[in-house]
Amino acid sequence: MLPTELLPGATGPRGGAAPAGLLIGVDGGATKTIAATFNPDTGQASAAETGPSNPEAIGLDAAAGSINSAIMTALGVHADYLRDGQRATPETAISGAVIGIAGINNHEEGQRLLARVPSLKSKNALAVNDVVAAWASGSLAAPGITAISGTGSNTFGVNSRGQAWRCGGWGHILGDEGSGYLIALRAIQHAVAWRDGRGQWSSMIPRLLDFYELSNIEDIMAVVYRPFDKARIAAFAEQVAESADEGDEPAIRIFQQAAADLARQIEVIHATLQFDGPAEVTLIGSNFRAGEVFLGPLRERLRAVLGDQDFSVPRLPPVGGSLWLASRAAGAETRLRADDVAAALNAALRQPLRAGGPA
Repeated sequence: MLPTELLPGATGPRGGAAPAGLLIGVDGGATKTIAATFNPDTGQASAAETGPSNPEAIGLDAAAGSINSAIMTALGVHADYLRDGQRATPETAISGAVIGIAGINNHEEGQRLLARVPSLKSKNALAVNDVVAAWASGSLAAPGITAISGTGSNTFGVNSRGQAWRCGGWGHILGDEGSGYLIALRAIQHAVAWRDGRGQWSSMIPRLLDFYELSNIEDIMAVVYRPFDKARIAAFAEQVAESADEGDEPAIRIFQQAAADLARQIEVIHATLQFDGPAEVTLIGSNFRAGEVFLGPLRERLRAVLGDQDFSVPRLPPVGGSLWLASRAAGAETRLRADDVAAALNAALRQPLRAGGPA
């Protein structure tokens, strides 16, 4: 599940000093794709954004097009560096690259995707699931567990022996427990039940009508089914959080269920990997901004996993996890300081370059 080059303690290719060259990280999913570059020599970083790159959602070729476009746009910032005669080809200009993409579930799928991205000709280019990159952004790729709750959900952990396990991440039909999509869907289901006379009133109902600009509950059919848009449904989770924060009982129960579902996945990883005691658990994703209505029941369920510590916050932005893994694959990890990388990336991400169409 985790390439040997990315395991804790890996030092990159055998022989010689850490290679010079740019590092590239990509974070892509069903909504957007971010590519980031970092020059270990100068500390210069860039970031570019384009459309979705989950191959399960849009197909392999379209996903590769989004990724390539984002990378090429981000590399434009390093034009002077790349014009140097010694860096005339991607193989010499890029020392390591890791793309973390939702929908990539094994090595073969990753290789098929990389083969369609001409900007990644580095011999140290790897493709992994985005939850692996999220783990790296949380703990700098050190042993621990990471849980994602954004549009979708996923959990991933690595122990001190280098063993890895993923739990969840099966998508909106087979899973997505604890995700924004399922939080929002359960709220919509509650509104439909109220309309039928099967459920109680909730402040989520007027919020639903306002959010989607609906005249009545029946109009929600077009939002959900024509055409299906997972991200559009998941966006309503923020409104559910506002209702829960105001004390709305149905909304609170939805978040309690989401916490129980996500906690179960984390517990399974902790048990499967046989952590020697409590584990560091990092939470990543927009739904955790709901605060204690989500974090409280999640923390309570995970007392045995957390021990005396609380949840950790990511050390790097999500795309920084891919970039940090790229440095490990290239043997350049010891050249990086997390605070410097985070500062450079966060500055670049405040106004990311906008990539054009597929390249």
